[in-house]
Amino acid sequence: MKNKWVILILIQAIISLVAGILLSKMSIIGRIGVSTVYTEYAFMKHWYKGFAAVFVIQLLLIAILWIVKRTTTFKNFSIVNLVFIILGLIGLIYTFYDFTSTSHQYMNSQFHAGGYLFWAGWFVTCIFFFFARVKPKPAVTPINTSEVTNSDDLNL
Repeated sequence: MKNKWVILILIQAIISLVAGILLSKMSIIGRIGVSTVYTEYAFMKHWYKGFAAVFVIQLLLIAILWIVKRTTTFKNFSIVNLVFIILGLIGLIYTFYDFTSTSHQYMNSQFHAGGYLFWAGWFVTCIFFFFARVKPKPAVTPINTSEVTNSDDLNL
């Protein structure tokens, strides 16, 4: 059913939109820092650029998990998905540490909520794939014609 994928992508679009808006609500100190010192993060000053960055990352995660689920066994997929969940937990813990112990603590609380919302979207995708059914790629088995010695054996 295609609707479950549309729903996942719409959920990720909404989460990314809200995260992009919240990431753009940084404090004046944050805006000065992003404009002068940390120019590589200047895209977060604009909500639509933050939305695009978060949404692209979420779509890449969806694509990777879909490909892995479609091409490997359930056991291998579970391992890959658990690795992504662990990476998400590490990212969430680091984000919390960064927002509470570094100069990012002076950013607005809305900015912090946008960072946490990114990881919430990450976990939504990982959990979704544990329950989503993906049609496995059909296995093609070649016909070995060297074993056929007589045309009567073909059962035409």
